[in-house]
Amino acid sequence: MVRFPLSSAIQGIVRKLNLVRSTIVNRVATEFTCNFMYPKSNLLIGALRRRVEEFQPELAIFVAQPFFVPLLGLQLECLDEIRKVAFFSDPWPYRGLPSPYNRHAFPLAGNYNRKLISQVYSNFDRVIYTNSSAVEFMLDHYPELKRNSGKLAVAAHLADELIDIPSTEVVERVRSSVVHLGDLSKERFSPQLKKAMAQCIHSHGMSFTFIGSVCKKLKQSLESGEFGNSVCLLGPLPDKFSRYIASRALANLIVEADIKDSPFLPSKLTDVLTSSDRWVFVSGTRRQPGVGITPGGGEKGICVPHDSFAIVDALLAVTHLHAVNADPCVGSLRAGAIERNRNLATKYLE
Repeated sequence: MVRFPLSSAIQGIVRKLNLVRSTIVNRVATEFTCNFMYPKSNLLIGALRRRVEEFQPELAIFVAQPFFVPLLGLQLECLDEIRKVAFFSDPWPYRGLPSPYNRHAFPLAGNYNRKLISQVYSNFDRVIYTNSSAVEFMLDHYPELKRNSGKLAVAAHLADELIDIPSTEVVERVRSSVVHLGDLSKERFSPQLKKAMAQCIHSHGMSFTFIGSVCKKLKQSLESGEFGNSVCLLGPLPDKFSRYIASRALANLIVEADIKDSPFLPSKLTDVLTSSDRWVFVSGTRRQPGVGITPGGGEKGICVPHDSFAIVDALLAVTHLHAVNADPCVGSLRAGAIERNRNLATKYLE
């Protein structure tokens, strides 16, 4: 395993020179770095080349988080004799994503990124996505990739980390709270969700806990006192706690932007759908959320659109009908994770 810490030098310089504090300028700097700097970085390529020479691997897996990591494999002549696998959690490039996510597309880089993803498909032995929806999305938006469709495979996220129990304070908080795991971007925090949260808090005495980063709009609502003391922001926690928290939460809230077919939905739902049946899924996506994720996943919980009344009714139904009385057995959660890892390892070996 080779970890590449991201250099913030370029973004730091831009922020100092960005006197108008423009988020657009900061975004352009970040995307320029990811598109044109990191994939050709002598520092990163050198580190990878040294590992290859030291360990002489038979197989190299490039996990695309961030997306430019597989692009490093295109720069290494020493990998020509090594089988290469690219793993993408979500579709990339940004250009083909539906609104509002295509706003991340870097100006003038669209055709360049299209060329890069074609090179990955051509030069790698396998290209893996977490779900069939992502594969369909890529082939629909980039028809030229179909000539290498035989290299495509679908497998779940890479192996679960060891499941562990978070602090007593976190456990006590989530056992009586509606929990959102993962980042909540401004695209997901719709006015309808905000209204539903306020009604659940003030009319039904619910509380909400957000684990991960949240958007500025939610923080502003907290600062203005709209939610009283009934919303807690715990910030990011290690992944090893996520399945335990999902299984322990009074209810899991899963939110996607109000778009017809979300390219990020399947990977976003994985942990919750395999850990709990107490969830409310809010999205404009029409398809069943369990498709390509877990057998029978679409039959659990309640799926609702971005409608405040529907969200409130769903949360009331889930929290009233699915009481949590005892702590889940960590041993059984770990056993399930081990079994998933074995199945995943088999897929990779195949």
